[in-house]
Amino acid sequence: MRILFLTDDALDYASDPLYVGLSRVLGNEQVVDYPYKRSFHDPEARVWCLAQRPGRRYGHEEVTELLRDRAFDLVCLASFRRESLDECARLYGQVPFPPMVFVDGEDGAHLRHDVVRRFPIRVYFKRDYVWKMGSRLRDLGAVAWTFRGDRALFERTVPLPLSLVSDTLPDCGGVKKEIDVSYRGRASHPRRVQAVEILSNMAGVRFSGGVYASPDDRAYKLKHGAVARLRTKVLADGPAPEADRQKKQRPEDYYREIAASKIAVALRGGGLTASLRYFEIVALGTMLISDRPETLLPNEFLDRRHAVFCSPDLSDLESLARYYLREEKERAAITSEGRAHLLKYHTCERRAEYFLDVCARTI
Repeated sequence: MRILFLTDDALDYASDPLYVGLSRVLGNEQVVDYPYKRSFHDPEARVWCLAQRPGRRYGHEEVTELLRDRAFDLVCLASFRRESLDECARLYGQVPFPPMVFVDGEDGAHLRHDVVRRFPIRVYFKRDYVWKMGSRLRDLGAVAWTFRGDRALFERTVPLPLSLVSDTLPDCGGVKKEIDVSYRGRASHPRRVQAVEILSNMAGVRFSGGVYASPDDRAYKLKHGAVARLRTKVLADGPAPEADRQKKQRPEDYYREIAASKIAVALRGGGLTASLRYFEIVALGTMLISDRPETLLPNEFLDRRHAVFCSPDLSDLESLARYYLREEKERAAITSEGRAHLLKYHTCERRAEYFLDVCARTI
């Protein structure tokens, strides 16, 4: 299969790892990114969470000719952003397309009905796919509102969670587990700030982490004000300087902190989906405590087998952390099984195989 992968310059946590996986599973020449995405190919534009692949720059006329010559078996509209949608429309208006699928990596449960009206989408891959048993958004009213009564769209919409480019993670096998519990993230939801407050005030527990704020973290500001209100503990003597607690860590420091932890916490922020941290923790050989994702993850982690899920209100976060710090054998078993499960189902290669299987069964 040869795929035209329509993308843009922005980092997309859903579709970018998918591109890496597809190029590895099918071969570099079988997946053509257009317009040329520098972060996929150019060393100076490399992104920490992506592996680069060989590629070449195609112009609009070249891609048009390839489409006219039926050189592609599939067009993957891999971005929800206007730049990519407009370029797709330019191509679509000139030449016939092979079957077309859409990867919607946008946060939130809403669907892009404008995209469905504009193009003949055969499969709609949705990052924040929430229609599952037990979901608070499962009721018929929510489904009817989201799909606007379009049963055919409902039947051809499938989940596409984030995936991990596992070889971008550093080898931290020799790092000592000198941190009991760590949590670090953007202050995009009050629950994340609450988690740091709980963990940093656990007596007798070595905690590392904190939150950093960005200008659009409105929910955080409404409830908690400035980052200075956090009483965040670190391994070094005394609190970290205020500036350090407000900045995002360098990737190498971020990964080392996770690897050096016996337990690491991941929590959803403003969205519904599991974050990349959700998978990174498990891949780095650390036990994960997380709130349960609201979205549907095919082959998701099982509670107390691959990870540990806490209550959404964090009422049991401290008791769970203390229990698994004490029960080393249980923690080690969950850590080991979780990593094996991740490598089997949630790497970019496995997500690409899932994507291809859905396309083969549906188109």
